[in-house]
Amino acid sequence: MKMIITPEYIKNFSCIADKCEDHCCHSWDISIDKSTYQFMTQKSELKNKAAKVILRTKGESPYYAKIELDNNGVCPFRENNGLCEVHKVHGHKRLSNTCQSYPRISTIRGHKKEHNLSLSCPEAARQILLNPAAMEFHQENYPDDIFKANNYSRPVWYNTVQQFIVDILFINNSSLEQRLSYIGMTLRLIAPYTNQPDELQKRLLLCCEEINNNNFNQLYDNQQTSSDIQAGLLIKIFNFRIDLESKRNLIIAYERFDSIHKQLIESLSLANGDSDKQKKILQYGFNNNYTNYFKENTHIWINYIIYVFYQNDFPAKDMQKIYSDLIVDFFIIRGVLSAISSMRELNDDDVILVFQTYHRIRSHNKDFMKNINEICNEIKANNTILPLLLIKNS
Repeated sequence: MKMIITPEYIKNFSCIADKCEDHCCHSWDISIDKSTYQFMTQKSELKNKAAKVILRTKGESPYYAKIELDNNGVCPFRENNGLCEVHKVHGHKRLSNTCQSYPRISTIRGHKKEHNLSLSCPEAARQILLNPAAMEFHQENYPDDIFKANNYSRPVWYNTVQQFIVDILFINNSSLEQRLSYIGMTLRLIAPYTNQPDELQKRLLLCCEEINNNNFNQLYDNQQTSSDIQAGLLIKIFNFRIDLESKRNLIIAYERFDSIHKQLIESLSLANGDSDKQKKILQYGFNNNYTNYFKENTHIWINYIIYVFYQNDFPAKDMQKIYSDLIVDFFIIRGVLSAISSMRELNDDDVILVFQTYHRIRSHNKDFMKNINEICNEIKANNTILPLLLIKNS
């Protein structure tokens, strides 16, 4: 038997088309499969236009063909009313595989097919983050011929470690920052024993004791805070990315990212470059409007973290890297939301703007995390210590 896993947030998702504030028809390669290319350039009512704007790729490109975007970085088949010309003329079934599926993603791991959505879509982000019940996972069995299985395998300790980490996430009497640090400490303790299941199990029991007797919390309390470097690091990261985005001639993507950058700079402008004042501004935002919003919406960060784990099949492979990247993302998103919170109350639209726009830039630029990690590494902290440093901000 085969199994298909579908999160609740997919069941509630539906494309909002022309109402989307950041549509999927701009700023990235729109890949075209062979059959769509042949139909569009040879048989379609739009074949003359298609022959000009759908180009065969060369070299090592993973695509058969792709659409050449216009001068603003927008798909030429997107009409002024926000709808798709190809869809209007030929219907959904004649869209390319990419356009039919986005933001839906399916990954086959062994005998399981896991359905997902991309956070780079605003409506997907709303379903993933804002619904308290979003992280309910539905599993259904199907006949063996439903899809082709592969040789993917998980370590024998996968379920045990995954459940342990999720249990940490739901500890009620600790802050989110504390819980994330407990996860980091746990991963550091078990990492050397991934090839020794019995010893790994002993280390998990030790971690459980360390959490229960407050030793992990004492380590967290003694951990260096990122508050002194937070503002400077955020500014450096956003200045770097905004410079790159401005050169790509992709106006829509740049405008949304730039709007976040401007809010960051505006919030810190009263400090006049004084790092101590910048620190106080971010702390004020975090301690007041940020904390108030997330106290009422505790599910948002939990949903996000579980989404990242699900997307990466954590902790099956590269668990330390997945955790480190998660903390960098957390540090940046929390920092920007704290900056906005220093000026006014947070709302759902702010959250979706920051999470979704950040992930649109992150997921469609192959060197994004490499660039960000290089900037973060200027702190000169050990790679295993850096995530723990970035977590704590007060």
